[in-house]
Amino acid sequence: MLKFTDMRKRRRFFRGVVNHIYQKTSSGYNIFYGYEDFLMFFTMMSVSVRAADIQVFSLCLMYNHFHSLTKAEAVQQLSDLMNHCCSWFAREFNFSTGRSGRLFKKNFGSAPKRDDKAVRNAINYIGNNPVEKKICGRPEQYRWNFLAYAVSANPFSEPLIIKKASNRLRRAVKEVKSMSELNLPLKSRQILRLFKALSDKEIEQLTDFIITEYNFIDYEAAASYYGSVSKMIEAMAFNTGSEYDIREEWYPDSDLAYQEMQDYVMNIMKLTPVSKVISLPSDEKTDIARALLRYTSATPRQVIRFLHLPVADN
Repeated sequence: MLKFTDMRKRRRFFRGVVNHIYQKTSSGYNIFYGYEDFLMFFTMMSVSVRAADIQVFSLCLMYNHFHSLTKAEAVQQLSDLMNHCCSWFAREFNFSTGRSGRLFKKNFGSAPKRDDKAVRNAINYIGNNPVEKKICGRPEQYRWNFLAYAVSANPFSEPLIIKKASNRLRRAVKEVKSMSELNLPLKSRQILRLFKALSDKEIEQLTDFIITEYNFIDYEAAASYYGSVSKMIEAMAFNTGSEYDIREEWYPDSDLAYQEMQDYVMNIMKLTPVSKVISLPSDEKTDIARALLRYTSATPRQVIRFLHLPVADN
């Protein structure tokens, strides 16, 4: 087995070996505020994965970072995937929110998993990120680790029956299919436009449809380390996994606070999309910070990350 080392980044890489990929944001700032942000990143990664010809075993999008488990034949494939997907998302996110500057850390973290036990540990760890951050009780209950889609095309919505769907939902489905067939991602503005005409029930249906239409995760390959998809999901419930090869900062705060802040901005401030809060004047954000600390369970660190307040990058 050939080993490659990127001396500039000191990245260990073994051809054909599964790698745990971890990408932080600059200063720990949030990047996922609403469905439109999660879906834009997911569809961009879908297009990027196809272009890089990489196998993806798992993916988990958290509010200010993401994890992925991948297999590639060359270290350049991993670099191309991350550079393409992250820079693409950053450009669109900065444009839609009116911010500027670096969005992600310059270098992503990676760690090769050279045996089956290490791969299972990484799969469990990635899938359980939302459980560890107290967002949900079981990993398959979190939409944005995409685990539930291993067993259902619509795990978070009612079945989508096109012939019974409204005209507006049919048009949205047709547009999504067209973009997918052209191997193009969905931008946040496009997603918001599609959502605007839909009911809450239809938004959930369309969200599940988009994820299923663009889904690039190789569940069978991941499940092969357990015996079946059902065994993999059950294993995650009893073993959260561990990761010692990637330096991930850890705080005991619940990430539910980010959802509380999103709800406050959307329902009390009447600001949508929520990510617009990033571009508000400094004095307004200072007032909002005080309100968030008072009316939500967020810590000062979480408020800073949510509002993109000035902080020394680490």
